[in-house]
Amino acid sequence: MNLTRQDNRAKLFKDVISGVVFSSIIIFVTLFAPVLGFFMAVILPMPVLYYRLKLGRLPGIIIASGVLLVTVMVIGGLSIDILFYAALIMIGLVLGESLEQHLSIEKSLFFTVFSTVFLSAFLFFIYAGSAGSSVLEMVTSYVAANLKLTLSIYQDIGIPQENIELIDRSIDTIKYVLVRLVPALMITMLTFITWINILFIKRILNRKGIYLKTLENLNRWKAPEKLVWSAIICGVLLMLPWTGVKIAALNCILILMPVYFFQGIAIMSFIFEKKGFPPVLRLFIYTIIAIQQIFILLIVGIGFFDTWLNFRKIEVMTDHE
Repeated sequence: MNLTRQDNRAKLFKDVISGVVFSSIIIFVTLFAPVLGFFMAVILPMPVLYYRLKLGRLPGIIIASGVLLVTVMVIGGLSIDILFYAALIMIGLVLGESLEQHLSIEKSLFFTVFSTVFLSAFLFFIYAGSAGSSVLEMVTSYVAANLKLTLSIYQDIGIPQENIELIDRSIDTIKYVLVRLVPALMITMLTFITWINILFIKRILNRKGIYLKTLENLNRWKAPEKLVWSAIICGVLLMLPWTGVKIAALNCILILMPVYFFQGIAIMSFIFEKKGFPPVLRLFIYTIIAIQQIFILLIVGIGFFDTWLNFRKIEVMTDHE
């Protein structure tokens, strides 16, 4: 029995180390390969999420703490970037907790995103105060630095010079708008990352023969119908002449966009499954959507108008069955 207990401890230790190593590799890629790192950051919560579900709460917290410690050591101290990585790591922990408690997909997503946003904002206010800077000043300088980094990345990947010069001339206007959209952009980014990790963990668990009821029938998911009125009201507010009202309405619209994007993707997934589209074709279509902004807006539109048009005819099918 003692030998078995030692074996279990050794296996647990090995899993904890594996979780820290996998997450650390992703962090190294995000830091030293910016273009690839942008995509890798999206799956940073995955090792923490997977091992949280596999090992339990305490080992999950240990892995998350170890990864955060590695990140601080690599970056060389506390910074805003640390808060970004901490938020991604926290997504893995909180989402794992939500799924283990069998919360609905809406509650899991909401609880994960807003608890992460709340903690990140709290830590950011503390960090800004300790640095002797106002929150607005720190956000403005961070946005400006990232805009410069984005321009350099555009140059590296071959974006036409005239486009880069156009962006450079408009940099002050872009910075003004982005600073005031930071709350919505943060929530939108974390929502997308959480949803992507939900899809990944579902596939991983299914391959291991584990099926969570919370993750079943995601392609039948539909946003609450009353939510559409929030989008309509925000659209009306955008037409008013007051800048503050427009900024607030635009923040709300940006937060609502992922909701209807997910609904649009669910509709496409439902159609692909019903029509028997091969996996390679599905992957190609999803890739096109990911790299072409016009298709993203189209998917958002499909999700939005599904409130009235009911593209999947889900209720009709249920009644028939």
